[in-house]
Order: sequence, then C-alpha cells, then structure tokens
Amino acid sequence: MGVSASYQIQDLPLQWRSAPRRWGHPLHSLCSYFAMFPPQLAHFFVDWLTEPGDAVYDPFSGRGTVPLEAVLQGRRGYGSDANPLAVVLSQAKTRVPSKRTLLKRLAEIEGSYSPGAVSIADEPANITMLYSDETLRQLLWLKGQLDRTHDTDCFWIATILGMLHANHNKSGVPRGFSISMPNTFAMAPGYVAKYIKEHGLVRPEVDVFDMLRTRLERLDLPTAKRSGGKTWTHDATTPPPSWLVHKRPKLIFTSPPYLQVIKYGKYNWVRLWFLGETSSEVDERLMASSSLTRYLEFMKSVAANLKTVVAEDGYVCFVIGDVRRGEEDLNLAQAVWDGVLQDQGWHLHGIIADEIPQNRKVSRIWKHNSGRATKVDRLLLLSPTPQILPDVIPSSWTQQLSFVNKRS
Repeated sequence: MGVSASYQIQDLPLQWRSAPRRWGHPLHSLCSYFAMFPPQLAHFFVDWLTEPGDAVYDPFSGRGTVPLEAVLQGRRGYGSDANPLAVVLSQAKTRVPSKRTLLKRLAEIEGSYSPGAVSIADEPANITMLYSDETLRQLLWLKGQLDRTHDTDCFWIATILGMLHANHNKSGVPRGFSISMPNTFAMAPGYVAKYIKEHGLVRPEVDVFDMLRTRLERLDLPTAKRSGGKTWTHDATTPPPSWLVHKRPKLIFTSPPYLQVIKYGKYNWVRLWFLGETSSEVDERLMASSSLTRYLEFMKSVAANLKTVVAEDGYVCFVIGDVRRGEEDLNLAQAVWDGVLQDQGWHLHGIIADEIPQNRKVSRIWKHNSGRATKVDRLLLLSPTPQILPDVIPSSWTQQLSFVNKRS
C-alpha cells in the first residue's frame, strides 16, 4: 500500500490505533510522564521509515519512548531533553544494564545501609508527609549513593522515580513508596496535604529495597547490557552536537511542547526532589508560553537545527496537538507549517490528524477545565528534500519486542 497520495496518508492512524492499548515493552511504563505518545505510534514510524542499524533521534525525548522503540528494533536510539527528569528516564532505556548487574548493585547499596546514619530532620514537610520515617531514610540513602552518570545507577534512579508516588489504590497494597496519590503525577503540596487529611491517609511502612527487587522482575530485562544509543541534556533551540550531525539520523520523531499546556517541573516536584532539582528552576529552562508568536520563533530555531542533523533522504515527524484559544481550537501544527517550516524549504508529505480518545486525554484531570489540553494530535511528516514515501507494511501487534537475543 503506497502512501504518497494525500488521501492515503490520512489513513495512517488506523495502523497504530489497531494495536492493543497495553501493547509495548514493560520498560515503557517504567515511570509515568505527561504528554507522552503511545509506544505503538513510535513503533510504527520507526518500523516504516528506517532500517536496522539506522539512527533515530528525539530532541524532546520525555520518558524515552522513541529511543527505546529504536533500540528494540535494532536501530540506534538517541534522545535529548532540557528536563533532567526526561534525560534520566531516556538514558535508562537506551543503555539498559543486565538484571544481574542491577541486583548486584542494589545489594551493595543495601548492604552498606545503616538507618542510624541517615537523618531526616532537614527534609521539608512536603516530603516527610509522603513517606514513613524508615522509608524516607532508605530513599535518602539511595539518593546519596546513586550516581546518574553511571548507567547502572541511572537505571535504578529511573526505577525509583517511577515508584516515588503512586496513584490512588483501592486494594490497599502499595504501588509506590508514598501515601496513595490522587493521580500518577504530583499535585501541589498544599493539595496533597489536604487530600491526606480528608482521606485519613497513613504513610505506608514499606521496604524500598524489597519493592525495587519486585519491580525489576516485571521489566523483561536483558541478560547482558544493551547499549543501544545515547541520551544527553540539550536545549533543542541551540546547535546540536557535532557527533550527532555526523550520525545523520534517518528519522527524527518528536513531540515538542505545546502552548503552555503543561508545567513539567510543577507536576514532578517529588521526582525532582530525588534528583536534587527544584521544579521552579526546571520550568524556567523549558519552553512554556501562551504567545503564538513566541512559540513559532521557538519552533523556527528547533526546525532549523534539525535540518542540519537529519539525513538527506531522512524524515522528520513532529507530533503537535491542537490547543484551546478562547472558544476555539487552534490547529497548531498547521500554524507551524504556515509560519515556519514552509519558509525553511521542508518538503511536506502531509499533516495527519490523530483523534485522541476521550478517556485517554490528559485533560480529564482538569474536569471542567479540560479545554486546556488537546483533543487532536496532528503529525507533521516532513523530509529535507522531496521523495516518495515507502509502502506501508501493516504491523503485527501479536508479538511484543524483547531484548532477548539482541546484540549491543
């Protein structure tokens, strides 16, 4: 089935929407993240537009969905982000330690742990309200022992970040280390304090080390280290590293920030505490503006930089959602094409509308303010030079990819 004709390209969402909702490697769910697209979407484009051994890059890597799908399909997965949380999560999925190495490292840290050597006296009240004293001591010990620049430690940090708080759990069995949160992200400290009081929540007594070992069993990890790519801290409006330009990624697949829909630091203040970061400082580094003019200038810089990176016969796909502007929805993807990309000389294959099911929208958390988030994602599929898109071979969603038998 060719997709070079415009009417055919609009049918592409049927390809990834036909996959089971829970499809994907367990590592995709290592830690929740705002505005993440499903692994089925990344899987389809990596499979369709690249070959094994090609480089795939996401300059707004988020939780690392694109780099992980690239690695699982035998490509080189590269990801960068200005958010330290995103960098840790993405690195954990591009340089995956073996299960044996991870368990050995955890045993070392646990073996040297002494509760009496850890003080919680200086921890802020918005942290101590979440964890029992012993759980907090264990977390602080891990926080002090783990070094995110080392692959094994980085993976453990990413795993801990995914368990620092858990959404409301009716079964009574803790999913994370904290009191049961009302959502999978962290609401404002004042809201959480009120929620704890109203629901009479008691900080659970859990053993962090035991819970981490249990979590590891569910992640389908490789028997040998899988170094399938690289992740680094980078502002996409600044020039890319020279080594990446030499790699010439065949596919750049990414979802840039929208028009001031989400504050990534604000809703991850607990995770950023563990990383030694503050939410306000992180949000200052990230693009967040309600000004369309400023947003288009931002995208102008991003797209110009990516044009120096992507292979001449490669592709760039921006996933950009519609945003609410007053009483109307703004087709932001079209605005980016009209105001930025067309003038830069990109070849447009199409703008593909992907309707988001109501029950999967991030906006449901805001109830009557749901218009702040998108109802439709649009995929801007581009190439630096005109070319014919390859035929689509429908993906088989009956078998999920694994690290088994994959070489580094």
